[in-house]
Amino acid sequence: MIETYWILAVLTVALVIAVITDLSTHRIPNWLTLSLVAVALACQFAVGQWQGLLVGLGGASVGLSCFLPLHIFGAMGAGDVKLMTAVGAILGPQAAFVGVLATVVFGGGIALIFIGWRGGLRALWRRYRQMAVMIAYRQPVYLAPATNEAAGERFPYALAIACGSFFSLWYLT
Repeated sequence: MIETYWILAVLTVALVIAVITDLSTHRIPNWLTLSLVAVALACQFAVGQWQGLLVGLGGASVGLSCFLPLHIFGAMGAGDVKLMTAVGAILGPQAAFVGVLATVVFGGGIALIFIGWRGGLRALWRRYRQMAVMIAYRQPVYLAPATNEAAGERFPYALAIACGSFFSLWYLT
């Protein structure tokens, strides 16, 4: 049980650092994500030996495989992918998958708040309404946001990852 609290403390400290640096610099440092992967896998091995290590590797694989396509298509930064991979190594496969799903939901909510704060909800609504009409006429097409539209700006995603990760821990316990 003590091992669980120690791992939770490491996760909390790492996510707080990630959120603060992402909010201030729009980057998540490699030293944080890579050291978190190493610590997570070491902790998983210490708690469950080889089976624990496989749990950690499975969780890291879930985080990586779910977020890497988003990075490849330009919807997410590499630091976010590495952070979710590291968090997955701590959570294990099942909790990492729930964490990914919750992160996407929290990310959507945070994005709406971000866009609303920047005054871009009306433009977003118009764009999506236009796409819905096109879908109704069987001409589906994605209309990218204008260069000056708030929906086209990137926002720090570490906060969504932190919210999704802690939701996963709460939900599965």
